[in-house]
Amino acid sequence: MALQRHQDLLTFTFSSTNPPSSSSDETPIFIDAENPSRFLSAARCRLLVRSLIAGLRAHGVQAGETVLVHLGNSFIYPALFFAIVGAGGVYMGVNPSSAPNELRHLLFLAQPRLIITTSTALADVLEVAADQGLLPGQVCVLDVDLLWQSCRSPSHGCRLAGGQPSHQVDDQIALITASHGALHCSALLSHGEADWVVFHDKERATATPAALFATSGTGGLPKAAVLSHAAIIAQHLSIRYEAPYRVTRLLSLPFFHLYSALWAHIAPVRYGEPLFVLPRFDLKQFLAALHHYHITETYLVPAMVHAINRHATTTTTTTTTTAAAAAAAVVTTNSLSPPVSSLLASLRYVGVAGAPIDAKAINQFAQHLQRHACVGQLWGMTEAGIAFQTRYGQQGHPGSIGYLLPGYEVKLINSDGWLVLDDNVPGELYVRGPGLLSGYRGADIDQATDPFGWFRTGDVVYVKHGLYYVIGRTKELIKVRGWQVAPAEVEAVLLQHPLIDDVAVIGVMSTDGTTELPRAFVVRSRTAPAAAQLTAADVYVFARRQLARYKAIKGGVIFVEEIPRTPSGKIQRFKLTQMNAYREMVASLLTQWEGSSPEPGSSPASPLQPATPCNLLPMTARTNY
Repeated sequence: MALQRHQDLLTFTFSSTNPPSSSSDETPIFIDAENPSRFLSAARCRLLVRSLIAGLRAHGVQAGETVLVHLGNSFIYPALFFAIVGAGGVYMGVNPSSAPNELRHLLFLAQPRLIITTSTALADVLEVAADQGLLPGQVCVLDVDLLWQSCRSPSHGCRLAGGQPSHQVDDQIALITASHGALHCSALLSHGEADWVVFHDKERATATPAALFATSGTGGLPKAAVLSHAAIIAQHLSIRYEAPYRVTRLLSLPFFHLYSALWAHIAPVRYGEPLFVLPRFDLKQFLAALHHYHITETYLVPAMVHAINRHATTTTTTTTTTAAAAAAAVVTTNSLSPPVSSLLASLRYVGVAGAPIDAKAINQFAQHLQRHACVGQLWGMTEAGIAFQTRYGQQGHPGSIGYLLPGYEVKLINSDGWLVLDDNVPGELYVRGPGLLSGYRGADIDQATDPFGWFRTGDVVYVKHGLYYVIGRTKELIKVRGWQVAPAEVEAVLLQHPLIDDVAVIGVMSTDGTTELPRAFVVRSRTAPAAAQLTAADVYVFARRQLARYKAIKGGVIFVEEIPRTPSGKIQRFKLTQMNAYREMVASLLTQWEGSSPEPGSSPASPLQPATPCNLLPMTARTNY
């Protein structure tokens, strides 16, 4: 395994395949789930990657320079990833829905030589790019169909004589690109082909950056974690095992996130395992695609699991697929509905990660799977890859993140700084291994790991019989009169309420300043007619009946339109804290205006009443971050 890590990423992926990919292999491996006639084979992918490498170099991308990919999911996306890395550049993917301020920060971190985006996002990207000193010619507009059609005949290459693309360019995309002075992606296809950067030594593999991945940003602005060629290969080898079924995957998780990227890029090329790609998670479309393409493996975040569980109990309509020749994942609705279990029948393994999820939700989901299928949790971080997993065939526990994977070491440190040696004793998780980040962009590795190479995760974990369980985050635990309350535990209970779609819990200080108290932000169900009548008292009592007294939601209940989350499903609690501070400020102003200041030392708003007068205002989570 060590020798495999000590080479460049593209040689590992394309030249060490099992079975080896040949230049004539036309088996689809990257497939558009909305239109399966659009696909890349291993041969076409290799050709497109080599053509883009030549184009990127011709347009000034040099070793170590970043190319920022501002795109959603596409069957073309992995080819862009490999081309950037193969040209000697550093890939960084970002959320195409990023707000201008978020994108501005990510551009500051990346300092890109080139940005790849779409014609619809071009104007906004150019505006932010100009603030960072980038010229319009450093922004490249993607035409997916152009790239796809350019490599449909591998024996003829990606261009015609004269250096022009060998097929029709989308006139509208070309017009928008030209009107803004940006670079059209056809310009990248006019320089023939070029070999990727090749090396076979440990020093270069570990020292050469391949990608930047933005951290989740749950506690503030995201950072850019630097992953070397060796680290990405090590992360892949840790999650790789031989499954006793034919692997066909479906992914709708965003490719710019490491969780999705771990399964999106290497495996289809190296092992010939087909990957069907959806641009985003749409519940009915996702279920239809699982059924239509006989998907055996997929990866979800908890919000997707909860959505499928709710759909299984509330849907009264049928989801059917259209003809295979059409957009196969498009769904139509009829009067009767097949059970969700029939749409999930082909699945053999489902991995769940990205945010906390409780055992009850995992068990409920498992009931919709066939007897020989399983669902298991994973644990990972952008900085470390996947370090824990319950694999297919392993005897796990629905509430556990699984077993430690090969290639990683872990230790648990208690609140007093001592090493935890016994089962069932919680401690903060530290991880070490070859899959760890090299550092953060603009920061030294010493700021990411300790002198012995340990990365501090911030997760509080305990182990029992070899299985690991996450209690919560050290910075998120709520201290209630000396007791520790994990927000994830309260959230898991509230998500069992049939009239609640989503929830997040934070700690707020009591008015007398003596302790923190749990406060719940609740999204009422959008499908249950009775949800409009759900009150704060209902929520409080529901949780109180299932939790210890000190875990009661005595900080109040606030109803919002949505919970701010990262693309991987993590709750952005800092945004809730900001929103909460704003509400408290307005509440104080309203109280003063009404001339009814509370008496000193009074208790916080009763959980059976609106948390503050601000509940009278049309405020939502969306409008306050």
